[in-house]
Amino acid sequence: MAITIRQALKIGGLKQCTVAAGEGGLDRLLDYVTIMEVPDIVQWLKGKELMLTSLYPIKGDEEAMHQLVRELHEKGTSALAIKPQRFIDDIPQVILDEAEKYDFPVLRIPEHVSYLDILSPVMNVIFDEKVVIREDLELAYRLLDEIKNSKGGISQMAETLANLMKHEIRIDSFVPYLKIPSVDNGLQGMTSSQKEELAIVQRPVKMLRWNERRKVEQECLTAPIIIEGQVVGAITSIGVASEFLEMDLAILERANTILSLEFMRKKAAYELEQQYKSHFFKDLLFSKIQYEAAMHEKGIMYGFDVDKQYIFTTIEFTRREKGMTYVSEIMNQLERVCARIDDDIIIGAVQNGLYLLYPSAGKKTERIEADMNDILAEMQNGSAGEVYIGVSRAASNIGEIRDGYEQARQAVMLGRNLYQNKPIIYYEELGFYRLLSEIDNVTEVSKFYKESIGGLIEYDKTHDLELVHSLTTYFDHNESLSKTAEALFIHINTLKYRLQRINMITNLNVKNSEDKLNLHIGLKIHNFTKNDYRFR
Repeated sequence: MAITIRQALKIGGLKQCTVAAGEGGLDRLLDYVTIMEVPDIVQWLKGKELMLTSLYPIKGDEEAMHQLVRELHEKGTSALAIKPQRFIDDIPQVILDEAEKYDFPVLRIPEHVSYLDILSPVMNVIFDEKVVIREDLELAYRLLDEIKNSKGGISQMAETLANLMKHEIRIDSFVPYLKIPSVDNGLQGMTSSQKEELAIVQRPVKMLRWNERRKVEQECLTAPIIIEGQVVGAITSIGVASEFLEMDLAILERANTILSLEFMRKKAAYELEQQYKSHFFKDLLFSKIQYEAAMHEKGIMYGFDVDKQYIFTTIEFTRREKGMTYVSEIMNQLERVCARIDDDIIIGAVQNGLYLLYPSAGKKTERIEADMNDILAEMQNGSAGEVYIGVSRAASNIGEIRDGYEQARQAVMLGRNLYQNKPIIYYEELGFYRLLSEIDNVTEVSKFYKESIGGLIEYDKTHDLELVHSLTTYFDHNESLSKTAEALFIHINTLKYRLQRINMITNLNVKNSEDKLNLHIGLKIHNFTKNDYRFR
């Protein structure tokens, strides 16, 4: 739909432009907007265009200045909008004189008005009819490219796409390093299966997405944003027009390419920040610190406050055939869930593991446990193996934070073997095992172990009574004969016989408090030594 220059002067950034010459030609028709990037652009023009320029391509060429208006007029160009200040002081008088001669409108663009402020709103009006896009897809491409060149941003891109495609547009980011401004179009986020489909197909697809505002599933056209083979986001046209599908696909793919570059730029900055953050973590945990104030100063940019109370948390993953490994792909998930829980959580990667400094001041135990469960649930979603989280005591200074690092690692190392069905292990819950982990003289520990239940271990190797398991179950049920027998699926008299055998083999009486304590400790050492390399 063509408009006149007079009408265009009421749109977007052109409202702030003034007519410098050629006012008699304001009723010329305008079909599209272009930018003068090269001196010989006239030969490529089709007519009925508004040309934007700083005159830089012909700066210093008096002959080109003199001929410009005449050549544009003969080509059928509608108007020339000049932005002086940057490369020229003002619009040359020769251009103004020629413009008056041909009634050719010359507009003056104020310094604060960008090309995009003009190009996007005017083209959105011109593209009111789909037929224009069919005739000149390259023009749509130019509009999208100008958004990229002028750093118009995600919101500007979505608005322009909506005008080009005549559908609401939603842009999603699946990564933490690029935040998308929220738009209330009612469309829910993509499901895991939909993201997986995009990752497999890696090209625009039709899909049904739930619109919460309208309470209906809507047919959408969704294009994945891909960098380095990974789907990092998506552009969705809410609604599909079959007659214009080919055109919409072409526009989406062009926008996709532009946004991929934006994601890559943000990713590079994000990864650099993560490197600095990891270096800070290493300094915090391992470097010699002479002045806490200096460490505090270094940590300010990452949100670290030496006066805050933190809980140190370690997250480790197992891939069943590959052992413990750091899964970098799920760092994005961790960033998202932590941002949702508490913006002040600090995330770092040290020695092939993921660690959190979780601000705990003023939070009740229930809140802390709920947050840890949320983190676990997010980490388990998409993890190739099992996830274990170790949680330290609260720390109030750098020395205690360093202790917390060891506590969290100890909790995971011990807990994932001692409590195999418990993925979150709190250091405080390790109880007696904390003491065992601190003992350096393993010879004495081994000796005590052999003296207490070592005989039972050897006996069970050649007999079927399962005395160690029976004794453990007996203590687990608070020495209740009936409950223990029921748990072991044996007669109570069989249990009594087993307890007698235990007394005989260990020379320790389960009814004697001192002997019972030794048996308790022996069992705990038995569990501990199975998983501590020092006893192998």
